[in-house]
Amino acid sequence: MKKLSWSLFLIFGLLACTDDAPTGSSNTESVDTSAPAQSAGTDNITAMNGAFEPPVAAEPSAMVNTLTTNFWVWEFYVVDDKATRLANKGRWFKMSADGSYETGRWQEKTGYGSWRLLEQDGKKILQFDNIDDRQDEQWEIQGINQENDTMTWAGLSDTKTAGAILKAISLLTRPTRQQFGVAE
Repeated sequence: MKKLSWSLFLIFGLLACTDDAPTGSSNTESVDTSAPAQSAGTDNITAMNGAFEPPVAAEPSAMVNTLTTNFWVWEFYVVDDKATRLANKGRWFKMSADGSYETGRWQEKTGYGSWRLLEQDGKKILQFDNIDDRQDEQWEIQGINQENDTMTWAGLSDTKTAGAILKAISLLTRPTRQQFGVAE
């Protein structure tokens, strides 16, 4: 009996041992941005010195339920520059209740990260923190229709989205060029 208890003690002791991290390093998980990230299908993401805050589950609400249902696709992107308007048509966001999201354009995934819905001065603010820092964005949700399938977002002053207004629509899948009548 004494040998059995010592054996169990030794086994549990070995199982409890873990490798210590080298001096000067942290034990937190990090994302390697030195090489392009790959995922299934046509997804190809290249992160340029990017990082994002860890996702935080969104507080349950009717707006969160709406945002986390289906894909939100930019149907119209209103800015003065025509090339920018065209480059943003067909962008999409797929938000999850756990605070993570994916984004892309047409059938291609171009980024991922964490999102937050904030209340500031009575305004609903969407923040996207992308693995590619060039895709970090902030939008004010200005309106949503009764069916909860169409929204208007406006760029915030003093951010790179300032002056932009867009119409986002809810779709079950990633958008295609054919759906929007856009040539390849």
